[in-house]
Amino acid sequence: MRLLLFSYYYPPLGGPGVQRPCRMVYYFRKNGWDVDVISVKDIVFHSYDRVMLKECRENSVHRVRSWDLMSLFHWLKRSRDFKEEKIYFQTQEKYKRIIRGLFPIDDKIGWLPFAYKQGVKLCSKTRYDAVMATIGPYSSAVVTYLVSKRCDIPLVIDYRDAWTLHPYVNFLSILHKKLAHNWELKILKWSRAISVNSKQLKKNLSVEFGDNLKPKIHVMYNAWDERDFPVKLPKKVKRNVIEFFYMGGFYGLQTPKYFISALDELISENSMPDNVIVTFVGNYFYEVTQLLKNCRAREIIDVVPQISHKKVIEKMLSADVLILFVATYKGKGVIPGKLFEYLRSQKEILAMIPPDGETAEILKYHGHTMICSVEDIEKLKANFIEIYNKVLTGREQSYKIDEFYSREHQTKEFMDFIQKRIN
Repeated sequence: MRLLLFSYYYPPLGGPGVQRPCRMVYYFRKNGWDVDVISVKDIVFHSYDRVMLKECRENSVHRVRSWDLMSLFHWLKRSRDFKEEKIYFQTQEKYKRIIRGLFPIDDKIGWLPFAYKQGVKLCSKTRYDAVMATIGPYSSAVVTYLVSKRCDIPLVIDYRDAWTLHPYVNFLSILHKKLAHNWELKILKWSRAISVNSKQLKKNLSVEFGDNLKPKIHVMYNAWDERDFPVKLPKKVKRNVIEFFYMGGFYGLQTPKYFISALDELISENSMPDNVIVTFVGNYFYEVTQLLKNCRAREIIDVVPQISHKKVIEKMLSADVLILFVATYKGKGVIPGKLFEYLRSQKEILAMIPPDGETAEILKYHGHTMICSVEDIEKLKANFIEIYNKVLTGREQSYKIDEFYSREHQTKEFMDFIQKRIN
């Protein structure tokens, strides 16, 4: 099998968005498939992870220009007056949502003509068994569909995130939403195989776009990659500090504000232990940085700028309790990618998620029960103290690991599914 993958988010860009395509390519290659990648070049982004450049192992990667805003910002960096950090990280989210919403499909649509031209060029020289897009951005699905139609090659779509059914995507107008919906329907109908990151998304797509899609859709969880973890997890080192740890960003409705309110209340009630530290690892936008700087709990909060995925896994393994957030509104089917790395670490997990959602289901399957909705501050405070006491007294549980949720297993199942669908 030989695939041509369109992936806007790809190393050296960092963050959770590049994990799925990079690890997917690695295991495609490990199992004997050839993969060429088309991605964007030279954009301003919130994080970079150059270490991952060596991990994907694609046959070749072709980087194309773009006319989207992030590419424009990169061009403007040559000007001394352009302050990248101020514009990208300090602009309030409400303004960025308006700007993003102005564009048809999404704000990365500017890479479409360049990616299309490169895709047609490669398909004219190489016989591909399928062209594939990993989305978002959703313009990746549009360009891959156009290449598939032009070159008469089977189309595969990988949903890293939902599109028009995404709980955090707001459309500027009814026309914007209708345009996106029509494109999504057209692409789904033409696709031979579709992967999604949750059972709920498979159900939602079938309800919205037709039950006839069900045979095309395969659930491929984001999963954990065994290569990120040592053969044997390090023994816990006795320390005077108990560390609560969160890695990653906050997007859409996801927010740490209720968690911070719980910490502030524990401090006000003199119930906060004096040997707690809460670590956030990531590059955060304006609203979150202001929240973390101005809260009462700021003295126990440590914010670490974005580091490589390898190093953040090392920091995760040295922590005591891992923190998880999923917004309540339309959050039942939301599964953060970090969930599976948290599970593989076998650490205690403090989860602020919909108690009846798919993430909660997976946590409970693995034995984790410290779960409450993100807004339930009283329950959160109780869970925080209970899990702290478990760690303090050495009563942490021994949690199981299920190979089903490994990257290698998930990708291999998807490979089998693709072959059945396109042959």
